[in-house]
This record gives sequence, structure tokens and C-alpha cells, in this order.
Amino acid sequence: MSDYVSSIKSIIAPRTRVYQRLSDLSGLANIQDRLPAEAREKITIEPIDSDSCAFVVPGAGRLVLRIIEREPEGTIKLATEQSPIDLTIWIQLLEPTPGDTRLRLTLRADLNFFMRKMIGSKLKDGVEKLADMLAMIPYNY
Repeated sequence: MSDYVSSIKSIIAPRTRVYQRLSDLSGLANIQDRLPAEAREKITIEPIDSDSCAFVVPGAGRLVLRIIEREPEGTIKLATEQSPIDLTIWIQLLEPTPGDTRLRLTLRADLNFFMRKMIGSKLKDGVEKLADMLAMIPYNY
């Protein structure tokens, strides 16, 4: 197993709101327009519901992520289904001071040595970019 961890991101919003927004994946449908044009052109996003989302990535195929565990206001755990690689993602939230939520992503991938060498750096970059995107979502709605 290989772990890829993002840097800690600061979100100016209460942890309750951040958790509510991220623990219901259907809300992510609203941010598709904010994806970089490069990502929108390459990645096909399929319909999203509250517990799962699916997208097609060129070279990787169809990837389905499903929320498999929710720890209220603390952790959201997602895992892949129908994926060429077994992935688990943890979204961890802390609120050191009121209205200042900290977010960190951890991605665990079941990769053999060769796969780790081929795509490890891309997974690390992807985790960091995903954490950046999650930190940019407007939570104070």
C-alpha cells in the first residue's frame, strides 16, 4: 500500500458546514464549472448522487467513488468501485479555532512496485490539486 497525503488546507468556514457540504457528494455537481478547462476537456463526469460519483479519465478508464464511512464533522472515507486500482481516500477535518477549518486528504492506493514508479508522482499531484479544489468551494452559503 502506498499513501499520498496533501498539505493541510485552511477553509474559512465552520467545520459543520464544510462536513455537510463534502459528506453529500451531490453538492459537488455544482462545482463542475469551476474545474480548470483542461480537466473539463479530459475528464468526463457522470451523474453524481449523495453517496457516489463517477468519471472517466483517459488512460485510466471509468472510476466510481463511493462514500463508505462518515464520522460526523471529522472524517469522510471514500473507496473506489469498478476501478483498475483499489483506492481509498480520507477527507479529514479539524477546527482549531471557530470558523477556521483545516482539511487534509490522504489517498491509499494498492500499487505494485512498477505502478508506484509509473503513477506515484501523478497521484501525489492529484491529491494536492483535489485538496486545493475542495478548499476553494464556497462553504458559507
